[in-house]
Amino acid sequence: MAILRVWRYHLAEENASSDEEIKQKADKVLKLLLIETSSLPGMKGWELKKHVGKEYTGAIKVAAVQAEELGMKIAVVPDEEDADNMDKARFVIMPKEPLSDLELSRWMRVEEVAALAIIISEITIRGGGVQVQAVERLLVTKLPKWRVNQIISKLKRLGYIKEENGLLMKDWRSKLEIDDTGLIREIVTTKE
Repeated sequence: MAILRVWRYHLAEENASSDEEIKQKADKVLKLLLIETSSLPGMKGWELKKHVGKEYTGAIKVAAVQAEELGMKIAVVPDEEDADNMDKARFVIMPKEPLSDLELSRWMRVEEVAALAIIISEITIRGGGVQVQAVERLLVTKLPKWRVNQIISKLKRLGYIKEENGLLMKDWRSKLEIDDTGLIREIVTTKE
């Protein structure tokens, strides 16, 4: 079984646990990542370590193989201050393939997705941050001011953008779900 080989490889130096224990730990990781425990999806590494044990990274690797079989993937969002520390990183389970327009329409409207694309492209082009007022001026050319404020608030709440010192920047969800270079390429190469 491929899952057990992944685990055994990870724990080659240590005494490998029984096959059943390995599977139980990987199953527990998947359950923990699927269950919403806070306003943010997934869990921090230290939380998984608390629930699964100190070899939680090996359990994550096995769970990733299991998730792959289900058409999902386990993504890692590193901590901004300490990118190499797995205990501070956030682990999230998500679809392997991008969602279709029909699936997205359940939680975001077309103008919200368009505004997100504009905001993320502006942030990327401007080197990581853009003035809130500049984004508002840009979006107000297409939408009413009250709707722009609503969309920006929703995108903040969903974790796509965050505001610091009057600048909008990408938040954890944008870093996880959006391919900046692909987005910019699509914008540049799309004909009107």
